[in-house]
Amino acid sequence: MSDNAADSPLSTVSNVVGLFTFTLGLLTLVVTFLSITHSAEKEMGDIDGKLKARKDHIQHIKVYFDRLEREAHRDWEGSSIRGNFLMTLDTIKQHHRTATAELQKNSKSHHWWWYYRPDVMGAVEAMETQFQHLNTIQLTFLLITTRSQEDNISEIEATLNKVKRELRKLSDSSSTTTSSSR
Repeated sequence: MSDNAADSPLSTVSNVVGLFTFTLGLLTLVVTFLSITHSAEKEMGDIDGKLKARKDHIQHIKVYFDRLEREAHRDWEGSSIRGNFLMTLDTIKQHHRTATAELQKNSKSHHWWWYYRPDVMGAVEAMETQFQHLNTIQLTFLLITTRSQEDNISEIEATLNKVKRELRKLSDSSSTTTSSSR
């Protein structure tokens, strides 16, 4: 037997299949990397748009609740909700600043976006979580306001009933005085 025996056909086929598999894996890696870096600019633009929309949303909410402070709304002034609201709003602003700074810092390198994306998205998600908390605070304030308005309506109804009774008494007394004078 010779030491220089040719490879068997099965060995050759397995080597070719191995090379194709390696090439396919490498090609998949390159295509995935290129698709991530190619869509990075669009994704950064979407995140930037979302951050700008949230900033506008924060301003609208702040204007509304500042107006409540100027009007000295009774449910707002004496409530513990006010402190929670202001603290949550400050936290949202801080997360917004963090997310914006991370996005600005990492927007220059599109090829490394896949690496920095979790930092930016973490700050955005923290901001979204605080917005959900803020929505809960707003709903609580709405319910408190609704309850106080229901109490006010009950007081008004009681006052109206008293006025009706007094008017009936006056009406009855005036009709008895008119009939006795005839």
